Amino acid sequence: MIAAAYATDFEQLIPALAEWLTEAERQTALSYSQPSRQQQFLAGRGLLRLLVARQWHCAGGAVAITRQENGAPQLTVGGLSWHCSISHTKGAVFVAASPQQVVGVDIEPIKPRRRLVEMATTYQQGFFAGIDGTDWPQFYQRWTLAEAVTKAEQGLLLRTLKQPLGDYPSRAMHLRVEDLMLCCYSAAPLTQAVHFQRFPFSD
Repeated sequence: MIAAAYATDFEQLIPALAEWLTEAERQTALSYSQPSRQQQFLAGRGLLRLLVARQWHCAGGAVAITRQENGAPQLTVGGLSWHCSISHTKGAVFVAASPQQVVGVDIEPIKPRRRLVEMATTYQQGFFAGIDGTDWPQFYQRWTLAEAVTKAEQGLLLRTLKQPLGDYPSRAMHLRVEDLMLCCYSAAPLTQAVHFQRFPFSD
């Protein structure tokens, strides 16, 4: 099972996450010089902890989020290592967690970006086969998939882009929210649909 959640309103989200953040996380957030980066860090950690506690009915104190040597988040629930992924962009955050399945997520604004198109053109024999910059939603479906795969495999984006697309799309789900594209990818085949929960959650 994979649980995923996203939020697009930090003014509402950050205050609501106060009880889901640790003092250590607040101190770490202060190490970032830009307020927007501080908010993104707090939003990712707090929303992930809230999601796990809500989905698996556990106390927030049982959910620990640390950082691996490569910078990726490490999720521990009740002393057991879980899988997780966090992605954020300006004013939006997307998180996912699973006890068993390796997962990667990405969230990107859908907007023309020449640099990304140039990269996609470079990798037409790899991950971006058949994709150009003429259909931006389609382009960002592929781009967020590449980012999510890279996070799940804890690899390098350029290495991912060089790979054949293969069956990667069959192990991913996308959601478009206004001008944002979200992707959730699992290293294992998805046995059930991933429900993208939007904060504030509805019962």
